[in-house]
Amino acid sequence: MAEKVLEKCRIKLRDGLTEPVIKSLSDHLQEENVLGKEEVEEILQRTKTRTDQARDLIDSVVRKGSKASEILLKCLEKRDKYVYDSLNIDSYSAIQEAGATSSHPTITTDKPNTTTEEYKMDSYPRGLCVIINNETFKNPERKRNGSQKDVERLKSLFEYLGFLVEIKKDQTTSEIKQLMIDYSKDHRHGDCFVCCVMSHGNENGVEGCDAKVLASGDEQMCPLNDIISPFDGDKCTSLIGKPKVFFIQACRGHEMQSKVLVADGPGSSRIQTSGTKYSIAKDSDFLIAMSTVEGYKAIRNKNNGSWFIQSLCNHLEDGSKRGQDILRILTKVNDEVSRAEGIIVEDNKTIDAKMTPQPYFTLRKLLVFRAPKAAASK
Repeated sequence: MAEKVLEKCRIKLRDGLTEPVIKSLSDHLQEENVLGKEEVEEILQRTKTRTDQARDLIDSVVRKGSKASEILLKCLEKRDKYVYDSLNIDSYSAIQEAGATSSHPTITTDKPNTTTEEYKMDSYPRGLCVIINNETFKNPERKRNGSQKDVERLKSLFEYLGFLVEIKKDQTTSEIKQLMIDYSKDHRHGDCFVCCVMSHGNENGVEGCDAKVLASGDEQMCPLNDIISPFDGDKCTSLIGKPKVFFIQACRGHEMQSKVLVADGPGSSRIQTSGTKYSIAKDSDFLIAMSTVEGYKAIRNKNNGSWFIQSLCNHLEDGSKRGQDILRILTKVNDEVSRAEGIIVEDNKTIDAKMTPQPYFTLRKLLVFRAPKAAASK
């Protein structure tokens, strides 16, 4: 029986589920009337750890019996194929017996890892990846040494992932704004648009290389909205229903995050389906991953590049090979960067360097970056 499979896989499943997947599974189980609204709210309580949420989800479904357990496993196969495959479900004869007697189809692992729950990602090239790197500013002391390492890593990664990569260096505020408008009208868009912006910044946006100090004492900024809004559904119809991804490496304030001690426990792009048209909000399908939370500095190593971009590239390359979705990957990035340790000397003071990235998203499906077969085989 399927619930027996869940019981045997309980520990591995508990440790493998990420918070976004737990939320997605809970929502689906509520839609399928496996779990009630109050049960889902109890599972997803903010005061609970990720491990506790996963444990409560599994136990709640197991108590519902075989059909409920089978629905959970089928949903898991769609939402996190990597974790699903790691359970080796086919090795349990019980699940095969359940498939022979149940009105539900037998769960198998030989299906392709693309579903209507996942954005289409098979065009070639996949789409455009624009890298804006503001390295040199009017004040020579503000040069962003090390940012070229980020450019090289991003270029290598997104070319491997099948994107057409274009690099723009040392753009003024007005040039950044115009670039976004021009790219929103570009005829070369594929299944996805990616934009990486690396510069100085604060809570109001990112700096152009010509940044001026205003009468208020603040630097002139290119607001984040001016970077993102040209790609919404009203202005960029060629990307309607397709993911628009922005990675922003910039400070968002002047403070350094403090650290606390943690005791860890064990550890389709087309807007048409079955001939029926539907509408989506114009601000749908965006992912904006910021290098740090508002009010704080983003850390960059002058020799090796920024903490956020380097961690992002490493995990995205590995995750793409495993079929992991971007939210799972960004959770790993958050964890790695949050654990990183460094020292910064400012005004003859030694400061502990700590930071954590922050993603925002209006994605409607799983976003999995898939390298073309020729690249993946290298």
